[in-house]
Amino acid sequence: MSSEIERKFLVARIPSWLGECSSTRIEQGYLAIAAEIEVRLRRAGADLTLTAKRGHGEVREEVELAFGPGQFAALWPLTADRRLTKTRHLVPLGNGLRAEVDVYRGALEGLVTAEVEFESEARSRWFRPPAWFGEELTGERRYSNQALASDGLPAAEGFPTHESVEEGKLQGMNGESEGGESRSYHLKRDEGAADGLRRVARGRVEKAAGRLRDADGEDRAKAIHGARKDLKKIRAVLRLLRDDLGAKRFRRENRRYRDAGRLLSASRDAGVKLATLNALQERFEAEFPAGQSLAWSEALEADRDEVAGAGEAADVERALSRIEKAGARIRSWPLEADSWELIEPGLTRSYRDGREALADARVEGSADNVHDLRKRAKDLWYHLRLLEKAWPGLLEETVEQVHRLTELLGDHHDLAVLGEDLQRRAGIVAERDAFQELIERRQAELLAESLDLGRRVYAELPKHFRRRLHAYWRVWREP
Repeated sequence: MSSEIERKFLVARIPSWLGECSSTRIEQGYLAIAAEIEVRLRRAGADLTLTAKRGHGEVREEVELAFGPGQFAALWPLTADRRLTKTRHLVPLGNGLRAEVDVYRGALEGLVTAEVEFESEARSRWFRPPAWFGEELTGERRYSNQALASDGLPAAEGFPTHESVEEGKLQGMNGESEGGESRSYHLKRDEGAADGLRRVARGRVEKAAGRLRDADGEDRAKAIHGARKDLKKIRAVLRLLRDDLGAKRFRRENRRYRDAGRLLSASRDAGVKLATLNALQERFEAEFPAGQSLAWSEALEADRDEVAGAGEAADVERALSRIEKAGARIRSWPLEADSWELIEPGLTRSYRDGREALADARVEGSADNVHDLRKRAKDLWYHLRLLEKAWPGLLEETVEQVHRLTELLGDHHDLAVLGEDLQRRAGIVAERDAFQELIERRQAELLAESLDLGRRVYAELPKHFRRRLHAYWRVWREP
């Protein structure tokens, strides 16, 4: 019996190139379903199998047997009313990983998910989903295949339709606010830029607040992580609008969301350090200092658990209150410009600042310079996502490359934070230099890859970048 380590996600936006990936039609039905056990028949192309699985969530035990046509035909009728059909696309993700993207058919049309399998739990924790992934579904029983086959689509307001799947426009669950306003993080062709950016910001506020209201127990960490991402998106909108808002108002509004995010940062940061240490150990397993690695890992686990129990619920409530108060001010943002004139100054600045930060990092790859480049690349990523519909086929690939750059730089920053933690650990002395050498070696690898990708992302002069994006906008928005 083997174990499988998988994470499952809703697909937020179907890549335009998905149809070019290898695919297989799959039919599967369930012979037995219990709380922790399932027995499944599957026809995948010409392959016929019976699989038994035990467990729930990220790590499960699995036994699979190949069946002949006669055996399969004899048992298939017993799966009546517990079947599903889907097309599975195999999508390479890099670093030896691939996503199994399932486009469901029949009664489940409109649902598209992606699963990624990992060699270890450390690699699973280290994994950063690509931009086209949406909400994580790992451990969500109602999205397990057995539940989908038995119960159908989960009842959820704003569930994507089959038409949105065919057009490659999935936005994920809860795509609309309670008042019916779209929460999608991109501008629409038929709305003014000012109204659209207010809508986007309000949507992120509603999303973050909803996550935190529902945060409880084991789901709290997931809710906090999602809310922090929503706050970063709001702050990216503010930076795009800085010129029109004015310096004073921009600083005030940005501070409100920044401070709310800081209330949510402690437990998340403690968990990231632990995941970073585990990933470092996996990468340099043969060289990793064995003597004190367990003690360091246990110390980080204790830090994480202490933060989670030390008033985290109160911090969530305080952050929620601040987010809601700040969100109530969005409708009154005094935006006088509109269309390209509203967007151009902030977009050009985010690109120019990122280009300058890249030049600084190439001269001196210090932790501060690399972290500054990461922040500027994050701005560009969020801003291009807002404009992606101006030319989806082209800008989608650019968005993916910028996202990849932010991931590499984020990993570099996480290692810098881990190194700072290492220097504070009084109990880790004998092997401190060995740990630090591995941290710096991995940072050097990440920096080299980041600078190479960054040169392509920021290859254009800012004025050429501005003109190109303006041309896309003009053709898209102006008849």
